[in-house]
Amino acid sequence: MALIVIGLLGVQIARGGTIEVDTFHTGGFYGLDAMGMPTATPDNDMSFQNYFMGHTTVSGFTTPERRAFFAFDLSGVLADGEEIVSMSLVLENVFGGVMANFTDGFEIAKFTSTSSTYDMIADPDGAMVPAIEIFDTFGTGDFYGDIVFDADGPMPGPVEIAMSPDAIMNAMDSIGADSPFMITGMMETYDPAPGIGLEFLFGLTDVVVDFPTGFPVPKLVIETAPVPAPSGLMVLAGAGLIASKRRR
Repeated sequence: MALIVIGLLGVQIARGGTIEVDTFHTGGFYGLDAMGMPTATPDNDMSFQNYFMGHTTVSGFTTPERRAFFAFDLSGVLADGEEIVSMSLVLENVFGGVMANFTDGFEIAKFTSTSSTYDMIADPDGAMVPAIEIFDTFGTGDFYGDIVFDADGPMPGPVEIAMSPDAIMNAMDSIGADSPFMITGMMETYDPAPGIGLEFLFGLTDVVVDFPTGFPVPKLVIETAPVPAPSGLMVLAGAGLIASKRRR
């Protein structure tokens, strides 16, 4: 019994709570055009951060398909003895931010992991990785979550996408590796009609991170809790029982 008490006295109680973490970098990469050519450079510059998915037309130029990325610094998020128990991604649906054909009456934005590292995304040339290879990893990794917009017209305002167990596991891994946690998104139902210059979700979402523009920055809402300790207590109890038997 004495061994059990000593073990318990050495345990620090973690309390858990809710933490919000803003993205420090968001943007997008483009696919190939109808001729199979890379006609649009990545939007990975800190000076222009927008997370629309699909395609748009600006000054007569229609972009290829665009997919988005979100980078989060989770260092220092967890106290000792805590773990992530739930997590959600909060984005802003701007008025006029959904322009789509709603072929089956709805459109879906899907969010996944990516095999591309943050360094690759921030500087493909320096990493010597073709931008199209990075684009192909967006929205095609471990499933993190999705959101469905119906043709009746989604209401403007914040939308919260619950993150999957895979997302939580990868977030924990990123904390352990001291590397940015990456989320990527794509318009899963992307099927533009020929000649239509607009087909996108989360349009008009110009974000300037760390600058007071008044526009909501994408964020993670993270719920933490103390790591369950039953297995540790059982080990202590078992050790105490063994010690007791040896004394007999």
